[in-house]
Amino acid sequence: MNKYIKKAVLVMLVMSLLLIMAACGSKTEGTKDDKESTTTETTRIVTDSVGREVEVPIDPQRVIVDWDLGHVLAVGIVPVASTTKVIDYGEFLKDYYQGQDIVDLGNEDTVSLETATSLKPDLIITFAEENIKQYEKIAPTIVFSTDSYDSVEAEILAIGEMLNHQEEAKKFMADYTARAKVAEEKIKAVIPEGITFSLFTLTDKEIVVIPSGNSGGEAMYDLLKLTAPTSIQKLIEDSKGDWQKQRISWETVGDYVGDYVGVLDYGQKYETTSTWDNLEVVKNNKVITFDGKYFFSADPISVIHQAEHMAEQIIELVQKQ
Repeated sequence: MNKYIKKAVLVMLVMSLLLIMAACGSKTEGTKDDKESTTTETTRIVTDSVGREVEVPIDPQRVIVDWDLGHVLAVGIVPVASTTKVIDYGEFLKDYYQGQDIVDLGNEDTVSLETATSLKPDLIITFAEENIKQYEKIAPTIVFSTDSYDSVEAEILAIGEMLNHQEEAKKFMADYTARAKVAEEKIKAVIPEGITFSLFTLTDKEIVVIPSGNSGGEAMYDLLKLTAPTSIQKLIEDSKGDWQKQRISWETVGDYVGDYVGVLDYGQKYETTSTWDNLEVVKNNKVITFDGKYFFSADPISVIHQAEHMAEQIIELVQKQ
């Protein structure tokens, strides 16, 4: 009898031990599940402009951008650093980061890597693939190149996706489109159909013709829908994108002058020639000078402001005629 009692007690002890172990296991499993459920993801995978898949922060806080400052600002992010030209010549961008300091890293081709490292960025955006190797030693790096997209909307939506600011990108584009339409309608109301506009930069040795898609030209021709003279359209077409072939001499400028002329003044020193001084547009005060520091950048923020600024100046001049 004692033998059976001892066996029963032993069985009960074993079963109790198993129940305790099971309970502990459940508790451990529950703790593990709870831990996993409270863990939040901090990174995501994005595809950049050249097709690279890169792991980047979900919510980047310290961004460096070496060229396309305007695009980054357009989707609501103020970077900690950028480069000299886009900071110094991005006059229309300054209202978008008032009160916040953007560190100047120097020329876009010779960025100070020491300064960049000291800023402890969590993401770097570059315009050139050849910069990836040096930047990746500092922080995750993505390439953003406007050449990869066929419209301003595509550019903005792409950078919005890369930075996880999709809604901000959509909001910017809605505002951009509405403002462009208003500026275009204002121009249509005062500029008769068939009137042509030339856009130049004057230098001491030659004159640079500014086409659509370029700084100043995008605002004039693409947004305001003004028309360049046929001679300029042919020059641009024949140049096949070679900017060296988009230059003309002071002696031949008359062949490329429209009913009105816009001049982007970057402060270059030059002396006009008799050919220029005797142009009808010059003698009849149909030349408009635009401050070049507002027209260097061709990002969407700058371009929409350029279009509005151009529209105001053109309308003012035309109404004085």
